[in-house]
Amino acid sequence: MPQNSAKSRPTTNAGEKERTLHLFTLCAYGVTQPLLEALSHQTVYLHDQQFGRIEIGVLLFVLMIVVPLGAVGADKVFRLLSTALRGRGRNTVMIALMSVVILSLLRPYLPDNRFTWIGLAGVIAPAAALGCSWLLASVYERQQWLRLWLTLTSIGVILSPALFLMNYERTRLKATMADVAVSAKNPVPIVLIIFDEFSGNTLLNDQLEIDSRQFPQFARLAGMSTWYRNATTVSPRTEFAVPAILSGRFPAVESPAMAAEYPGNLLQLIEATRSFEMVVFEPVTRLCPLSVLHTPIPKHSHEKKCWDLLTALTTVYPRLILSSDAPVWFPEIPRQWFGVPSNEVLAAKIDESKTGLIRYPGSERRDQQLKHFLSFLSPSETPRFCFFHTVLPHYPWSFLASGSQYQSEFGALPSPLGARGELGEDWDNDCPTVIRNEFRYRQQVGYVDRFIGQVLDRLKESDLFDRCLLIVTADHGVSFHPGHSRRLPDADNLSDILSVPLFVKLPGQLNGTTDDRNIESVDLLPTVAEVIGVRLVEPIDGTSVSDEVRRRRKTLYYRGAMTVCEPDVPGRLDSIQRQQNIFGAQDLDLMPARAASHSDWHGRSINDFVIDERTIPVEFTDARNRVTDLKSRSDLVIVPRYISGILDADDLSTTPVEIVLAIDGIIRDTSKTSLIMYQGHGFEFLMTESMAPDSVAKVELFVVDSKQSNARLRRLQAQNRLSQE
Repeated sequence: MPQNSAKSRPTTNAGEKERTLHLFTLCAYGVTQPLLEALSHQTVYLHDQQFGRIEIGVLLFVLMIVVPLGAVGADKVFRLLSTALRGRGRNTVMIALMSVVILSLLRPYLPDNRFTWIGLAGVIAPAAALGCSWLLASVYERQQWLRLWLTLTSIGVILSPALFLMNYERTRLKATMADVAVSAKNPVPIVLIIFDEFSGNTLLNDQLEIDSRQFPQFARLAGMSTWYRNATTVSPRTEFAVPAILSGRFPAVESPAMAAEYPGNLLQLIEATRSFEMVVFEPVTRLCPLSVLHTPIPKHSHEKKCWDLLTALTTVYPRLILSSDAPVWFPEIPRQWFGVPSNEVLAAKIDESKTGLIRYPGSERRDQQLKHFLSFLSPSETPRFCFFHTVLPHYPWSFLASGSQYQSEFGALPSPLGARGELGEDWDNDCPTVIRNEFRYRQQVGYVDRFIGQVLDRLKESDLFDRCLLIVTADHGVSFHPGHSRRLPDADNLSDILSVPLFVKLPGQLNGTTDDRNIESVDLLPTVAEVIGVRLVEPIDGTSVSDEVRRRRKTLYYRGAMTVCEPDVPGRLDSIQRQQNIFGAQDLDLMPARAASHSDWHGRSINDFVIDERTIPVEFTDARNRVTDLKSRSDLVIVPRYISGILDADDLSTTPVEIVLAIDGIIRDTSKTSLIMYQGHGFEFLMTESMAPDSVAKVELFVVDSKQSNARLRRLQAQNRLSQE
């Protein structure tokens, strides 16, 4: 009787083959698709690591076969175990896979805000995904429609790998001009310098002239060249802005910065003429022909490359499904994933006398990169084409205008203190903190100004200046408006992000001039081609700066959208006036009063305040040129130019708090802390030579308990020994 009853009850459970197909489908959408999509965007990584069809084939085999079969095997094991638990745990693997699919769909919409609801998205999203998956697994067991839907969507098992292979094959295309006859009728020495994240507005005073007091070498360059005061970029992203400069084409379609995507670009054109000795520093893009590579790419076995690829994707995967505030440990992503050479490559000695394509890691060893480039500005039998893209004055801000380095580039935070958002490019709405960052940026612009003077001196000493074509520009600008983005344009920051410095010194040019016509970065390729007498082999959007007829508008492309504005960029005068109101005509190395949280305290003795003997522990993260930590109040230290530290919120009654810096008992600076994700509340102090002229002094840090005139100060006591450098 029970048996007859069981036979009469309809079963809706999925069959083994159907369940296996559905597990493969969930693996495709939860694991394979996110990983392949992420990898397809890392074209520089694929290019540099030289992954061939064998490595990609192994990857697809693992993602399409090994991982799903592992899920099928685990599912069988859990279902067998569930028989002893009265069916509990039967759908463990199904629930887990559904959860990662939901998380991968949610991930683009999860906030990466460093200041609001810390940890909320990282906890709620997995909990919600798990709950939804449990319900869906129950429905899966009982409802045919969900199984039918998974069956129909199983096309994703093949579709994602197929789309990835199409993109991958594009990275294997070799751009060559070997069959194109290119000749240079006037092969003169060329020096093309592209700075990074550098707004042309930074150089201007209230008369819209270059501030010769703060940036004397740029003023000197303007007196020897044509300064295009109204020059602008066409993209706020380096990977599109630099190719636009070199190809002369608007980035209306955001193609990867690969040579095959930009045929006939300037680096290929120069190499094809066979009339130049090439010196190319290209840290971010990959547009230069590998035929001029300075150091051969290391050869590795297929086994090692497969292992490296799978390992890298393993470290990337958690970040594709979990928000950055999730309370879990994220494994470190290999440097190569970001286009930075491996330690093996960095360890190889660079022959500084050898020309060719030279690849340094972008924001590392920047002082060494400058010195290396300067060494090539010398006479040669064949005219040299010297191309230098340097990640300066881009963050991390590590250099004073005097030329000294105050912070380790390796020890810098991933983004500036007081910045938020996933990329750390959105400023908090705290004016003093943003101004402090702008002050550090301007110090690094001063460092760049110093380098320009060295370039001019070297060209003069080498008798190259009169004969050469010299171009100095930047890929895009940068903005410091509280509550706005550092890089993404809006009505308030557009002029700062659009503006770039542009100086062009033609061969034989004797006098400097200022040109206010509408010039955009796409105009540089046709300008170079015109000077050296080369016929362009590909269509371009730019026109030579010598052409009198100019475009009637400026354009900025980003994420498939186009921002259009008048040549006289709206908001430019307001932006420059804001800059003047903050920094004025004072010396470059003087911190503006508006950068301090309590400027009226500066110059006062700490004896004017009540000193609470209770201390607050602090972890110092970077302080250069010190001989001791700051543990006891009697310590004498070589004054560090930069001190940064982190306070634990558990040690503070309220946040943020105000920090006071005293030198020899006199308050020199005051600043508020900013939240650093997962670490605590950070602070930093930068002291230029004019702010702290004495080399040895008593340095003390305090937390302010109150803002009243009789505020109490609590001393900071170091938890860790500051490393010696």
